[in-house]
Amino acid sequence: MGEKIIFQVQDLHKSYGLVEVLKGITLGFYYGAKIGLIGKNGAGKSTLLRIIAGEDTQFDGIAKANGDVSIGYLSQEPPLNEELDVWENLREAVGPLFAIEERYNEVCADLEGKEEEFEQLQLSMEHHGIWEIESRLDQAATALSVPAPDADVTKLSGGERRRVALCKLLLGQPDILLLDEPTNHLDADSVEWLEHYLSEYPGTVMLITHDRYFLDNVVGWMLEIERGKGVPYEGNYSTYLEQKRRLLNVQRQAESRLEKQYQSELDWVRKTPAARAKRAKARLARFKELQEMRPGAQLESTDFRIPPGPRLGDRVLEVHGVCKGYGDRTLIRDLDFEVVPGAILGVIGANGMGKTTLMRMIMGDEQPDSGTITIGSTVEMVYLDQSRTVLDDDLTVYDNITGGNEQLPFDGKTIDGRAFVARFNFKGDEQQKRLGECSGGMRNRVLLAKMLREPANLVILDEPTNDLDLDTLRVLEDAISEYRGSMIIVSHDRYFLNRVATHILAFDGDSVVYFHPGDYESYHEWREKLRRESGEKAGSRAGKYRRLR
Repeated sequence: MGEKIIFQVQDLHKSYGLVEVLKGITLGFYYGAKIGLIGKNGAGKSTLLRIIAGEDTQFDGIAKANGDVSIGYLSQEPPLNEELDVWENLREAVGPLFAIEERYNEVCADLEGKEEEFEQLQLSMEHHGIWEIESRLDQAATALSVPAPDADVTKLSGGERRRVALCKLLLGQPDILLLDEPTNHLDADSVEWLEHYLSEYPGTVMLITHDRYFLDNVVGWMLEIERGKGVPYEGNYSTYLEQKRRLLNVQRQAESRLEKQYQSELDWVRKTPAARAKRAKARLARFKELQEMRPGAQLESTDFRIPPGPRLGDRVLEVHGVCKGYGDRTLIRDLDFEVVPGAILGVIGANGMGKTTLMRMIMGDEQPDSGTITIGSTVEMVYLDQSRTVLDDDLTVYDNITGGNEQLPFDGKTIDGRAFVARFNFKGDEQQKRLGECSGGMRNRVLLAKMLREPANLVILDEPTNDLDLDTLRVLEDAISEYRGSMIIVSHDRYFLNRVATHILAFDGDSVVYFHPGDYESYHEWREKLRRESGEKAGSRAGKYRRLR
């Protein structure tokens, strides 16, 4: 299609009740562009994707495709055909291609008088790569760790459903791919495979993700949704940061001048006698204009810290010779590692390899088949579970976090409940919003606020970065860096682990678990070196998969 605008929005407005989320956005999207959407939770990123996908039609303005354009959309809770099993769902995505193959076989069986149709069908088979369609299905399913082909989709976990839905969407190869947090519930190898796939994808890709490495490796444009406006930046995430830094420097200089003007006008207004009120009208109007322009009243921030528990002794957590399995499958064999005071242990690995099982054993909810797990006598633990089962959709944000209490104990003091909730960037009416109406990122902030109220010196976080906006992620990284206790963090977010982890525990498959001192990047370099020395093919699973054509 070349350099052509495939979709456009003009003067797009969207409101929820009295709150206007999108305020007159006008943009055009080129065929083949790779675009990362960023902005605070609740800024309207997912709303914009839903409008482009045609899922939300209640808006003002124009949102239209130019010509006959196919659009595929991965929502945060994607639907599947629940009458079909996993494999049948994937086959459904390429149903038209199977129809061509079926007709081709029919014509081959009775060719007489159908030579022209046979030639056309043969051309279609070659053009669409139908000869390799089963191989493509298997390749994509394996790369994304899709559950067993005959699995009942009604019994899949949320993460498993998302992987099936993502795989189905990619196999359909629409002109526009809209992906809302596509890396959630994917292990590092699957994420790397997806990076390769999307960077070579011929169509347009618009995605929301908290994975900053993913943004760096895939997108060529960043679209920031800020205060209802869409601001495009050419380049990947790193380029965006540099452009944003320069822009903020210019804004700070302008704000400094504006603040001086504001103070000057304020001093004049205060000194103006009533007799000069008539002449003062223009100055008063100017004062009100400057007051509205002041950035301080507009800025929002997330500012929280993790309350420390009692001072740790010399022993935090020691794991020696631990084995664990279910039936004839061994998940963990002869595992040894130690978490020392102040350590931040990042836990990585594919889904289903035993990470959650290990966390449950550390918490005492399960016992190892053999070996020992020793918790220090001074340790007080808190566990943030990605399932979010401790949250109540029918309660407000405020009540979920505070339990309805106006005063909360925090770090040896009593603090105001609303002030505490505001630290997590829930301001004003947002605190009274019913949780069931909140975005995934807002729900995760609620969970963080609720669980991190309790003082602890060993904090276990299971996928804490899912759905968080990038500003909140940076604040969380800072809070972890300042925390005086120890942490265990299960995460697939490579950038995040590279910022905070002091040690890596990697579940590598076949009950093999590696313990490595250092951040994610140093672990990755060490693992690649180990692969080369052992004669194993360097690179992750991403290197073993061709582009799906």
